[in-house]
Amino acid sequence: MKYPLLLVHGLFGSLSAPGILAPFANKSVFTPDLIGYGQYREQYAREWTLNDQADHLESWIRMRADGPVHLAGHSVGGAVAVLMAKHYPERILSLTLIEGNLTLRDAFWSQKIASQSLDEIQTEVDGFREDVTAWIARAGVKPTRFAIETATDWLDNQPVATLRAQARAVVSATRDESYLEGLRSIVSSGLPVHLLAGAHSRNEWNIPGWLEENATTNQVIPQAGHLMMIEQPEIFARTVTDNLTG
Repeated sequence: MKYPLLLVHGLFGSLSAPGILAPFANKSVFTPDLIGYGQYREQYAREWTLNDQADHLESWIRMRADGPVHLAGHSVGGAVAVLMAKHYPERILSLTLIEGNLTLRDAFWSQKIASQSLDEIQTEVDGFREDVTAWIARAGVKPTRFAIETATDWLDNQPVATLRAQARAVVSATRDESYLEGLRSIVSSGLPVHLLAGAHSRNEWNIPGWLEENATTNQVIPQAGHLMMIEQPEIFARTVTDNLTG
């Protein structure tokens, strides 16, 4: 892998935990916060679109990498990655969708949060915080110390206003027919597109037939679900990077 890998996080948290990044060893991996998250959490006060998030990523990486990058997005981050690849094809060498939101059906959690009040979201997040072990267990994650610490950090990486704004942006993007048409044009362009899922959650991922047929690779990580990067971090890192040539 000659060029950097840009990892885009999902609705909660980031992908910058040392336990996630360590298995990538000496490879160049960037894990920026999206608008409203982490170092940009103060920007939650305004609404944004996923196109705004894609523009934010392109600006962020342009300041740190001279050439193109491999792009990988997890869950909600997958939707952002699709739009970045669509709008900035010259910057992207490959696109990896890690159970990325491809349709409104994939964005079921975002649909729920998008319609809630901030108080309702805060109550739910507080409940997760009170018992992080139970929260990740519902996603099928074995409550190792690493998984619990990482999930706790995820809960603290953004205010609830960010969660609602991002959820609304995801719902708006994935319900628009132009979103999948954009992904279809990416595939047709010849850009390598890799699909990656956890064995426990693969059947819940709503992949259009034409994408499944034309993807460069379509892989499943064993003994893992949607949060595969904290369940099987070594296999996750190896699978992502083994696909990347150049």
